[in-house]
Amino acid sequence: MANENSAYVFIHLGGQWVPCGYLTIIEDRREVHATFQYGKRYLQRRDAIAIDPVQLPLGENLFRSRPASPLFGAIRDTAPDGWGRHLLARAAEPQSPGEFQYLTALPVEDRTGALGFGRSLEEGPAPINPGWPNYPPQGATLDLGDMIAAVDRIDKGENLPPRHRRFLLRGSSLGGAQPKAPTVHQGRRWIAKFGREREAWNTCRIEHATLRLAARCGIDVPNSKTLMVGNRDVFLIERFDRDSAGNPIPFISAATLLATDDLATGSYQEIAAQMRKHIAAPAVQDDLRQFFMRMVFNILCNNADDHIRNHGFIYLPGLGWRLSPAYDVVPQPDMGPKMPRNLTLGVGKDGSRLATLENALSVSPVFGLATADGRQVIERLKEVFLSGWEEVYLRWGVPEENFPFIKEAFVNHLR
Repeated sequence: MANENSAYVFIHLGGQWVPCGYLTIIEDRREVHATFQYGKRYLQRRDAIAIDPVQLPLGENLFRSRPASPLFGAIRDTAPDGWGRHLLARAAEPQSPGEFQYLTALPVEDRTGALGFGRSLEEGPAPINPGWPNYPPQGATLDLGDMIAAVDRIDKGENLPPRHRRFLLRGSSLGGAQPKAPTVHQGRRWIAKFGREREAWNTCRIEHATLRLAARCGIDVPNSKTLMVGNRDVFLIERFDRDSAGNPIPFISAATLLATDDLATGSYQEIAAQMRKHIAAPAVQDDLRQFFMRMVFNILCNNADDHIRNHGFIYLPGLGWRLSPAYDVVPQPDMGPKMPRNLTLGVGKDGSRLATLENALSVSPVFGLATADGRQVIERLKEVFLSGWEEVYLRWGVPEENFPFIKEAFVNHLR
């Protein structure tokens, strides 16, 4: 028997939450689909924006989702992924969450982007009680040390002590598969990423150093830092979906532009084609050039986890949709000299994923770059990257015992 649940959808515009539409999610065993309709008052607002420019353009009609994106892309972007779903499943025990609960049981202030959900227009955006025992999880306000302790217990399959159970909601509000949680540090909003206990590959410092190397190459990246908490590293990346006052900024992933949830599909060229449709003309050429640079950088650093949710776009008033700062840029250890290097996204002609600079150059005109210009961009990034990576990684504290593996990941394909 199908299970149907509905909620009002709110968006943060002009410094306040405003209702924008009504969402219904129908779940029949493993089959999920949704409907959405904008509110008439929202459509009359001069500052109204399409929350999903591809699947939910502004209009009065009732939208029905498709199998490739059963929750609609922009709605799905606000929901948790592997790590967050695991935490919510723990919070729901002995029950099992459905897609509606995964989406709506989360704290409003912590979720990605500028959408919220609620049962009533009067109450506004607020977590919807899923009816689980002990919901919402109670406990102490957690600092980074408490969060690390909670992550370790969860990784080991242990029960959390009562004071840590709040983490089951706090840590579940973001996308991605790795342990993370929103936090406030020095008055600003950050995402904290936690390394695993006794990991040989220092992910926190390597990701931080890689972003700093990307910045040196001219790629737009958020502020980031690493902190030592006890004897563990924590990687902090400043939230670019929040403004200086902490207000939410609309965000969509490249998955939303491609109207699919399949992380194994898509190419840089397909995303570039959608950027031409949805980024305003004065900015699109700059963003396309930046996107080409990110493709090249991912090849250079062997970031094979470059799937369609690891590229995003933010909405800026008066400017429209723009390419967001780069995020989740992490080198992957080399799989051996005989293994071909591939990215997750297609790089070259005909969707080839082969991670070579020649393959990237073959599609430079798609990004508005003549072949000679594309070659110049590639050569500049290659020179800055190869001449500077060791200095950058040493400066930001990457353990030297990781360097042989990093070097193999970075430069094997250039020999």
